[in-house]
Amino acid sequence: MSATMMMQRVSNLATRQIAIRYGKSIPMYPLVEYPKSGGTWLCRMLADCLRVPFVQYSRLPVAMPSVVHGHWSYHPKLSNTTYLLRDGRDVVVSFYFHSTRPSVTPNNAHPNRSIDRMKNLLGADADLSDISTHLSKYIEHLFANPLGSKENWTEHINGWFERPGVQYIRYEDLRSDCVGAMTRLLQGLGHEIEPERVERAVENFSMERMTGRRPGQEDSNSFIRKGVVGDWKNHFTREAAETFDRLAGDMLIRLGYEQDRDWVKSCD
Repeated sequence: MSATMMMQRVSNLATRQIAIRYGKSIPMYPLVEYPKSGGTWLCRMLADCLRVPFVQYSRLPVAMPSVVHGHWSYHPKLSNTTYLLRDGRDVVVSFYFHSTRPSVTPNNAHPNRSIDRMKNLLGADADLSDISTHLSKYIEHLFANPLGSKENWTEHINGWFERPGVQYIRYEDLRSDCVGAMTRLLQGLGHEIEPERVERAVENFSMERMTGRRPGQEDSNSFIRKGVVGDWKNHFTREAAETFDRLAGDMLIRLGYEQDRDWVKSCD
C-alpha cells in the first residue's frame, strides 16, 4: 500500500470518529454502503442537493458540513446517516470487473496489483475476460476475503439493516426514478429541497453527463462500467448462482430482491 493510500485510510477512520462525536452538530451526512453499490454517485448528488462539499481521497480528516462516504460498520451515534443497498449479485459482478481492470486512479502506484491478485486466485493462464467460468470461485473468495470492507456483503448489511434513525435507499430505485428516490431521501434527512434543485443534481451527475455513455453502454476500463440493474443475469452460471445462494440467499429474500430460491433455476 502506498503512503498516500495509507494516509487516506487513516483519514477516513478519523473522519468516522469525528462523525460519531460531532457529526450531528456540524452537521455531517455519512453515506455508507457495501463497496460497489453506487455510493460515489449518490454522494455527489446528495452533496449537490444539500449544497455542501463531498470530499474524496482526503489525506486529512473531514470536520465540516459535508457528505462523507464510507464502508464503515454500524455505530449507533452516527447521525444523519444514509445506507445504500444494492442487489448483491450485481455487486459481485461489478467487483469482478473492477478487479480485472488496471487501476487508472492517480493514487494507485501499482496499477496491475488487482490483476496480479486475480491471477494468483484463478491461475496464471486464466482468461480473466471469461467471467462465467470464474465467477463461482470468485464469489467464494470475495465472501471469505472482503475487499474494501472488513465484512462481506451479508455481514455488512446485517450490521446496518433496520436500524433506528438510518435512511435507506436502493441503487435500483435510483436507476428507475432517481428524482423520486432522492426527494424521499432528502425528506427523511429533514430537508425539503425544491424539485428543480433535485432535478438539476440528478442531471449533473447522470451517466450520460459523467461518461458520455447511456446506461447499458459498457466500458470495462471505466470505474463506471455499465450503470444498469440486473447485469448479473448476463454472467451468472448455475454454479455461480448456487454459490451465491448458499452464501447470501437468505439476505436476498430478506431484502426483497427475491421471494424464494427459485431464481437459481433460471441460471441453467
